[in-house]
Amino acid sequence: MSDPSHSMFVRDIMSVNVVTMPPDATIFDVATSMNKMDIGSIIISDRDRPIGIITEADIVRRVIADERDAKTTAAREVMSSPIIHVEPGTALTEAMRVMARSNIRRVAVLRNDSLAGIITSRDLLRWSPELIDILVESLRLRSEGAKYEDEDEKIAYGGECDSCGEYSTELIEEDGEYLCENCHS
Repeated sequence: MSDPSHSMFVRDIMSVNVVTMPPDATIFDVATSMNKMDIGSIIISDRDRPIGIITEADIVRRVIADERDAKTTAAREVMSSPIIHVEPGTALTEAMRVMARSNIRRVAVLRNDSLAGIITSRDLLRWSPELIDILVESLRLRSEGAKYEDEDEKIAYGGECDSCGEYSTELIEEDGEYLCENCHS
């Protein structure tokens, strides 16, 4: 009971003012917004539904390193999708595990299929320094190639089903595709 994270949840520290852009926005516009707002990522939303995320690393790896034109490349071509997410009532330690297993530094927070916020590794470290030990342990396990096969350890994906195109916050990865409950075999 000495670990304060047992009583801390994502909703306690998440940022609620999340910057979003449409999938047809150019990477130049995305990067300009990130620079203007002094943020490291932007959620890509289609009709108010989060379908992906673009980070600074995505821009470097998928635009600059590939010598793509930032003024003509659309966000949908560069975004990481489907979006990995947690819910506001998720314990901070579980959010950290999701981030460590997925090798990400930000995770979207969804409530009823809508974007409620975002939580970053910086938020976690700022608000609860005691969680550093847990983060270090999670990263150590990941780097040793630990596999999480338990049903409770599944990562939540949200976005468009690769089969039917419908939006779902409960996509299931199967044979390299992300499928909704209806299309999942």
